[in-house]
Formats: sequence, C-alpha cells, structure tokens
Amino acid sequence: MKYNSRLPMSCAASIVALASLSSIALAGKTPEPEPPDLQSPLLVASATGNVALSTARITTRDVGDRLFRMRAALRPVEQVVEEVAPAAGSKGGITTTRTISSLNCWEVYGSLYYYTEEQDSQVGFLPGIVGGPAGSLVLIHPDTDLDIFGGNVGIERHFNENWSAGLALGGSTTDVDMTFAGSSDVDTFSVTPYISYYRADAFGSVDFWADVMYSHGFHEFDIQRFNGGTLAVGSPDADTDQVEFNTGLNFQSGNVTHGPYAGLRWIDGTVDSYNEIGPGGLSFPEQDVESLASTLGYQLSFPIKTSAGILVPQIRGAWEHEFEDDGNEILGISLGERDEDLAVFGAGIGYYFNSGWNTVLDYEGRIGSEVEGHYVSLKVGKEF
Repeated sequence: MKYNSRLPMSCAASIVALASLSSIALAGKTPEPEPPDLQSPLLVASATGNVALSTARITTRDVGDRLFRMRAALRPVEQVVEEVAPAAGSKGGITTTRTISSLNCWEVYGSLYYYTEEQDSQVGFLPGIVGGPAGSLVLIHPDTDLDIFGGNVGIERHFNENWSAGLALGGSTTDVDMTFAGSSDVDTFSVTPYISYYRADAFGSVDFWADVMYSHGFHEFDIQRFNGGTLAVGSPDADTDQVEFNTGLNFQSGNVTHGPYAGLRWIDGTVDSYNEIGPGGLSFPEQDVESLASTLGYQLSFPIKTSAGILVPQIRGAWEHEFEDDGNEILGISLGERDEDLAVFGAGIGYYFNSGWNTVLDYEGRIGSEVEGHYVSLKVGKEF
C-alpha cells in the first residue's frame, strides 16, 4: 500500500525525529532532525530517478522554438529578388524587371535555458522483515530542489513550405539538493533529431501542424549521500530515450492566431547500478525510470508586422496528464508517486526579422500537487 499525500514539514520532522531518538532527546533537547540510515538510500534512489526524468524532459523542451513558431503560423522567411530581364529580339527593346521569391532553406540556431523545480517529500509503507523490524511509514522521497542550466545548438532544413527537419545537440548541468539525504550534480548531453509538417488551409481556412521528435540523453551523476554524519559518494551513469509527438490547429481571427494543441511524450531510461565509496557505502541496483504523459492546451499568438519584421507575443495554457504516476521502484519498494495531473502555462515573445535573424524569449510554469517548476529560455537563429 502506498500513500501519495504531501508531507507537511512538521510531519516530516516528527517522523525523522522519532526515528533518530538519542540520549540528547531524552534529556529534553531536540536534535537537528535526520532520517535513519535505513531511509537515506531510498531517498537518494527516489530523487535520482525523478531527476533523470526531469533533466531529459527539460533538455529537449521545444528545441529550436519550432513549436512556438508553428503555433504562431509563421513560415520560413521568403527572399525577394528583383531581376532585370534582357530585351527580346536582336534589335533590342524595352527591358523588364521581374520579381523572384524563394524560401530560406536553412536555419542555424543556439539557445540557453534555466529551469528550477521543487519536489515535495512523500511517505510510504516500508514492508517488515520476518523475524525483524515490523513494517512502518517512512520517508520514501525527500524534499528535492533542482536547478538546470543548459543550452542547445542546432540546424534545420526547410525542404519546402510544408516539410522541415532538424538536428540539435544539447548540454546541461544540474544541481540537486535532497533534503536530509544528500546532494548530486548531473552533467547531460543529448542528441535530438526532429521532423515538422505545416499545411496552410488544410481544413478550409484552418491550418494544421505536426511534429515528431526523438532524443537520446547521456547523464553522469555525482551523488553524495548523508550517512550518519559522514558522506558516501557514488557516480552512476544513466541513459534516457525520448519520443515526443505534438500537433495543433491554427485559426485566424483578425490579427490573432489561436488554436488547440496536443502532445504525447514517452521517456524511458536506466540509471546504472553503482557502488558507493566512503563510510557505510552501499551497492545500489540498476533502476528503470519511465514516463508517459499527454498534453492538451490552447494558445493565442498576436503577430504584429513592423518595417523590420514580425513581432509575436504568445500565451498558452495546457493540462498535462501522467499515465505512469505510480512512480519508480527499487528492489520492489515504491519510491513515491508522481503528479497525475499538472497545469502547464507559458508566455513568450519572438521577433522574426526580414533579414532572416530571429530571437525568442520564452517562459513556462508547471504546477502540480507534488511539484512546481519554472523555465525560461532565450533562442537566437539565422535563416539563409
């Protein structure tokens, strides 16, 4: 049996203090609450699995801001060239000028982003051992704070006004604070190919767009686990595979482009087994992590033409549903549950210059009963 209720700090402190009673407490003094050694391995394993999933998701979030662009119904910049046509006939004549337009076929881009997330602690039932301690409620996931700073560089090829494909390389570093359990640093490298499709007036005057993305992430952890006043350290590697599909419709109402969008994201990964070094070091088994989440939302974009290009403010809101909300397990023990439903909202502003340069500043927030996250990014690209 598992519990998925948020653990108030007062409750956490009570459980932790009762589990670590000492002669000082009996003398009427309250020691700094620390979880028993039995709990800290579970707390570290739980936080590590969730961090791997969060890092994989954030590293690939709207790479190249291609989804922002399609939601705003913006296509690659057209280059217009006036060409002088030679006069017909051997005796000469009046020359004419013709206008030739063509799409920019390529875009190169780079982006930087920052993401911060707070995960609430959770309690669960730890089974007893025959002839040993009875089962009890314990902390199975710590209050966890993580900060991710990273970036992507990529190239995109526009085959025509409908199809495009791209490839992005990403890197990030993550700082993790696992309250009462320890801390960790994570270095991540990702390879992300994607294909996009946009069709204007696909259903009458309604535009249709779709995008599919795959990403493989390589993650290197450096973990420090609190162990009775000392530190045990370990450095496991992790790999994640991610497939994401997004689609939407665009309606035009005056100067406003708006419409629904939906997505499905699957992440599957493995945190390698590892042996800790230091006092009380343990051997941690391999841990499998998985997430399957859907998104359903609505967006409004406000393209504003200027003499130099197009300015695009955009707002959006969505509901995200997690199908793998029962969380991760290790050795058959639950490591807590994930939020089944989250509110995801965002706002951004982009400027697409006639010269082919473009830049997008974007923000996104994620709010659930167990987690809260905030993301901001800046992307700069050049079409040619």
